[in-house]
Amino acid sequence: MSVRKDELEPVEHVAQHSEIDALANELGIDEKKLMRKIDWHVLPVLCGFYLLQAIDKGNIGLAKLGGIQEDTHTSGSLFNWAVSMFYLGYVVAEIPCNLALQRINPRWWISSIGLGWGIVVCLMALTNSFATLAVARCFLGVFEAGVLPASVLITALWYKRSEHALRTAIWFSCSSLGSAVGGLISYGIQSHLTNTTVRPWQWLMIIEGLATVAWAFVSFVICPNVPEKANFLTENERVFILNRQRLDKTQTKLSFDRQQAIEAVTDYKTWFLFCIYLIWQAVNIAFSTFNPSIIAGLGYSNLNAQLLSAPFNIFNLIIQLAISWSSDRFNDRSLHLIVCGLLAIVGYACIVAIPTTSDNSGLLYGLLFFTSFNSGSLTLILGWMTNIIIGHTKRVVASSIIIIGSSIGGFVGSLVYQDGSYGRGHIINLTLISAALIMAAVLRVLLMWENRRRDKQAEADPTSYGQDDTLVEDPDIIVKENFTDKDPRVRYNL
Repeated sequence: MSVRKDELEPVEHVAQHSEIDALANELGIDEKKLMRKIDWHVLPVLCGFYLLQAIDKGNIGLAKLGGIQEDTHTSGSLFNWAVSMFYLGYVVAEIPCNLALQRINPRWWISSIGLGWGIVVCLMALTNSFATLAVARCFLGVFEAGVLPASVLITALWYKRSEHALRTAIWFSCSSLGSAVGGLISYGIQSHLTNTTVRPWQWLMIIEGLATVAWAFVSFVICPNVPEKANFLTENERVFILNRQRLDKTQTKLSFDRQQAIEAVTDYKTWFLFCIYLIWQAVNIAFSTFNPSIIAGLGYSNLNAQLLSAPFNIFNLIIQLAISWSSDRFNDRSLHLIVCGLLAIVGYACIVAIPTTSDNSGLLYGLLFFTSFNSGSLTLILGWMTNIIIGHTKRVVASSIIIIGSSIGGFVGSLVYQDGSYGRGHIINLTLISAALIMAAVLRVLLMWENRRRDKQAEADPTSYGQDDTLVEDPDIIVKENFTDKDPRVRYNL
């Protein structure tokens, strides 16, 4: 069954949902059932990789409490530099990874890089010096650099802009779950595998690396293709999903466009998000990497500090899902981001103000949970990016720049906390979040102004600035459409 474009009348943007309902009825498709079907094919792959990425990236902090510093001779700031080498590799590989996404099937791409970093984690168990540890961390960053852009692209291909925050939160929140699972795995290994020739931290690397290798093979089997080639969809379902994306002004063309690349580099939105994500990630990485050590600094033993990091990360996961659900429910990204930043500021300000004593250890541990509002809102930045930067090439180039900002932030964040100077690190984080909040507020105001300008121009010239909500039955036509958020028909999601 097919739908002719003249069978359905064009409608305004506010009536977009009724157009989608009409198309679903004509094709005999239950939209909610179809989206659940897509969720079960798309999200498990991304969730699995993000859980394992968090475990493998963060195991260095847990291994620190298990003796990796002594065995690799990386005391003091040397260890911080070894940790930060991950982000050097991440920055170097980010643009090549995004360019590869233009040509390589998502299933091949995400499975291959998962296999690569799983092997690197296993080999990290053989490190015995600063040089070998730093090189291993650098290569880990090279392979993991492709996960985030691939996940963002896959989400943008399958879901409407108003659905991005929650779906992104579902797979991104697995980072928090991974941190919690990693803490529990570390606790189990370092409390039981102590009487072997292999050190506990080495078992940690081997077990976690093998898990990633196994998931890489599983993901190759279950990872879906792009919508127009997905073999788990019927022909009518492909037509419906592509039209659904088109009506939402979500780009589906995957070929490289030089003009879009230039537009991405010169767009102020790219650089605002670059700075915001850099700062947000710096604060997140600074705290999440050294969280076990910060907890130990409150007076808890090293083993108990690893165990106490688990509930902290579970709370982080809950915050991510709750905030993102609310963000999609109210179709707002920036205001939610600002509120989360303010709550994180409250937590850091209280931690700085309250003396670190044995009497205050429980209170300070509780206040650490406020920092979850920083890491829990990272997905809002990604969702905001996919909402306000439209056009495949533009989004790929812009996301490369923004994620490089994230990597630089991670590099900076890994140097924020020094042994015995956790108070100074809290003050730095407090200052950074405050600066990012100002930038988020300014970007929100600029987008509001642009939406109002386009609305006024639409009143005078509906043909050029109005919403084009016609339906197209041919998938080839849809995937070849080429436009960006500069198209006057687009309105920015705040």
